[in-house]
This record gives sequence, structure tokens and C-alpha cells, in this order.
Amino acid sequence: MEVLATDTEQLIKETAKKVFFVDGNIHATTQDIADAAGINRASIHYYYRSRKQLFDKVFQEAVVEMGSKLESIASASLPIKEKTEDFIDFFMEKSMQHPYLELFIITEHNADPTLPLKIISKDGHEDRMKYLEIEITREVKAGNMKAIKPEHFIVTLMSLCSFPFLGKSIIENIFQLDSAAYAKFIKERKKVIMQLLFLDA
Repeated sequence: MEVLATDTEQLIKETAKKVFFVDGNIHATTQDIADAAGINRASIHYYYRSRKQLFDKVFQEAVVEMGSKLESIASASLPIKEKTEDFIDFFMEKSMQHPYLELFIITEHNADPTLPLKIISKDGHEDRMKYLEIEITREVKAGNMKAIKPEHFIVTLMSLCSFPFLGKSIIENIFQLDSAAYAKFIKERKKVIMQLLFLDA
């Protein structure tokens, strides 16, 4: 039976997510999180014995949440073009809400490669990759895509989606974008990405 989190425990977790994923304070201390939550640090140590324990909990919940949605998109019985649109929609919406989530996951996993990173289940992985290859081949024959290996398609899609968030400050600086202009820029990305990946987009 799952033990439900107390209000204080939930507050700590949600505050930690905001500090890490929204504010971008990746190296925040338990004192930083306690201050942001308006509680004393002892409360954090009551529910989470250490910063690492709190961090591990927040990290895994973020990975599981993201993985669950990506699994759903990858497994959907839809044409590759529609699944790609769904992925872009999900990624952009999630990244606008939590702009530092991906940076947080990448930074922490690079620092500690032993952290579990089960974003997509290994079960059925080969079948999904094989099916993706079939879908790409079909679109190439129809003249809708250029030939590309499934692995490169996935990495290209992820890169096109993620860099505007990983390089947000650089992009804003280069193009002199305020928050509204940056949001407009991100909204335009879906069409640009689809046109780069699909010849009939």
C-alpha cells in the first residue's frame, strides 16, 4: 500500500522542483529550499535525511514522469509525422513550464552516471526501433522524408527541441529577445522543426 505524502513533505518536493527546474538553481542547498518553502531546514531533514535523498526523489520523479509520457507517444498507433508533432508539443510545453528540467537531468547524470535513467523502458525497445525504421522507410519512399537512421532521427529531433531551452540565455542575448519575444520564438519552433524533418510539412 502506497504511503501518501504529508502536506509538508509534498511542499518540500514541489518547492525543490521549482528551485531546480524553474529557477535553475541546480546546486541549491536544503537551506535554499527551506527558505523558498517558508519552512525551517529541520523539516526537510525530518522527511529527507539529506540533500541527496531529496534530490534523488525529485530526480527520479522527474525522469519517471517524462518517461511515462514519452513511452505513451512512442507506443501510440499513429503515423510517424503525428507522433513527432505530439512529441514536440509535449516537449515544448514541458520545457516552458520547467525550463531547466532537461539541464538538471543532463548535468546530474553526467556528474553521476550511476543514477538510474529509465526514460524509456527497455522492454520492446528493439521492436520500437524496428517499427520506427519501417515508418521512416515508408515516408522516404513516399517522398515525404530524406533517408535517415532511426537513431539519428531521434537525436536530431531531441536536439532541435532542446537547444532553445539549454541555450535560452544565449538565444535571448543574440537576438535581443524579451520574455514575450522568446515565447513567440519557441511557439514558432514546431513548424520549423517539422519542415526540417518532413519534406511535406
